[in-house]
Amino acid sequence: MSISATAQLRRAARLAAGHALRFGTAPARWLARAVIRMHPGLEPRMADWAWLWQPGWGRRCHERLYRRPDPYGIAESAYEQDKYDLIMQTLDDTHYSRTLEVGCGEGQLTELLTKLTDELVAVDISAAAIERTRGRLEGDPRVVAQRRTLPLDMPPGTFDLIICSDVLYYWEPTTLRLGLGRLLDRLRPGGRILFLHYRGNFGQANCADAVHELAREFANGRGFGHPVSRTVHGVGPGGLGLRLDLLARA
Repeated sequence: MSISATAQLRRAARLAAGHALRFGTAPARWLARAVIRMHPGLEPRMADWAWLWQPGWGRRCHERLYRRPDPYGIAESAYEQDKYDLIMQTLDDTHYSRTLEVGCGEGQLTELLTKLTDELVAVDISAAAIERTRGRLEGDPRVVAQRRTLPLDMPPGTFDLIICSDVLYYWEPTTLRLGLGRLLDRLRPGGRILFLHYRGNFGQANCADAVHELAREFANGRGFGHPVSRTVHGVGPGGLGLRLDLLARA
């Protein structure tokens, strides 16, 4: 079997397993959401049940990925470095008092963002990833790295900047709608939120265009401006491109 055929078979298997798991956990997810609606204080405790909220892409999946260093090959990838450069160019050296990075991984982008902010809260679903972020930025008092399962286990407080780079397409549609509302509500007046996602399909729960269109829909309903919107073609695995949107609260 060729390498490409093997990759296609693995992708098909992941998709089938994800669909089966989502179907099998549907009653439990419904019950969990009903309980949370009646008892919001239980959310942080239930956030660790990621198999309910992100079946196929929950905490166990990401802990398996981070059994080895740099599972996404970011350090050796020109595309990943160019992606980070694009984020920093879009932010244009604006300074922020408090920033949230959703899905910080091993802290490669986190390290760059420290140049722009007085306080940076970096969160990830993987404990292994958070330990590596702490090691990378050890001794930097501006950085707080925390293992959290968003959107249920949101960090306290509000932010001037929120970064979501290649993370929200792991969220199931219902979780995504909940999460986008909470992220936008955590922005201070004048705050900005940046979304960037690879447009290819590797078996994730959502796709870049769906995530960004829903984010724009939510933002329009809350009076946000939309100063930057870019689709970059011909980059990333398979040349499938990326999508970037920057939204700003009035």
